[in-house]
Amino acid sequence: MKYKETIAIINDPDVTLGSLENNNIKSLNAWEIVWEEMSSSYDYIILGGHMGAYDTDKYPYLLSEKNWLSKSVLKGIKILGICLGSQLVADSLDGEAYLSNNIEFGFKKLNFVINDDIFSDFKDTEVFTWHRDTFKIPSNAELIADTDFPQIYKIKNTVCIQFHPEVTVELFDKWYDSEVSKEELKNYDVENTRSKLINFENIMNQKVNSLFKKWKDS
Repeated sequence: MKYKETIAIINDPDVTLGSLENNNIKSLNAWEIVWEEMSSSYDYIILGGHMGAYDTDKYPYLLSEKNWLSKSVLKGIKILGICLGSQLVADSLDGEAYLSNNIEFGFKKLNFVINDDIFSDFKDTEVFTWHRDTFKIPSNAELIADTDFPQIYKIKNTVCIQFHPEVTVELFDKWYDSEVSKEELKNYDVENTRSKLINFENIMNQKVNSLFKKWKDS
């Protein structure tokens, strides 16, 4: 079977493909895209960002992106949403992305509501989380796994993940290198989390690339 090419949509220049970068994935900046020209002959990854899915006044391209997502998800285009990507999908349909009361940060074990082989690499292990926003999943979506927040859901050919399976130590350091990040994580053990990320980076790399292959094959 010949794979469709994959395009990654970058919503924030500091949130890139990380451990997925060696998969011949083309990257496009969301703020530069003419969304009406985006073809259904590709698969898409919608990457994360520091903004909220609702921050359309500050980031007006999010409106066009959500409009494209609402049509593309329902058409059955294959989409993988990560963190903000999962929030944008929810917000583009009849779900809702919103600011949560608490930050979710660090390594967490997933509670699987439904068994699905595409996510088997994330069973009985911990995943890396860092987000202020959460979401209500769309009414026709299927919740696969959660923590205190929804973490994985599927709708048609779209798979959405709230945690960051693609994170690397390099990306983590880039994300943490801001006064906003340092302030929001002042009560968290950042050094311990970073050390754990160093120890598990290679394993996480294997798991996210296994997920990518299963997603492409599905």
